[in-house]
Amino acid sequence: MQPENIATQTPSKPKRKAINDYLRVSKETKRKILSELSQINRKDFGKPVTPDQFVSLAISLLTPEHLGLLRTQSLTNQDRLKLKYQEYCNAHGKISMDAFLGLLLK
Repeated sequence: MQPENIATQTPSKPKRKAINDYLRVSKETKRKILSELSQINRKDFGKPVTPDQFVSLAISLLTPEHLGLLRTQSLTNQDRLKLKYQEYCNAHGKISMDAFLGLLLK
C-alpha cells in the first residue's frame, strides 16, 4: 500500500527553450517599424517580412560611428563633467574636483 502524500510520478515533457523574447520600445518606434514593414510588404509574391528580420538587418548596418553616437547621447551632464575631469587629471596631474570646478568657472 502506498502512502497518500506521495504523488505518482508521470514522465513530463522536457521544457522547450523559448525562441522569442520581448523588447520594450516606445510607441513612436513601434509605429515607425510597422509603417516601414507595411510599405515593404506591399508586394504580390513572397512571405511578409517580419519585424525581427527588419530589426536584424537594421542592426547589422550600424557602423562604429553610430555606436559612438549612441554612447555619447546616453551621457548625462554629470557624466560629461566626470569625463572632462579625468581627462584634465591625466593631462595636468591630479587635482580635486573643487579645484577643477574653479578652473572651469574662471
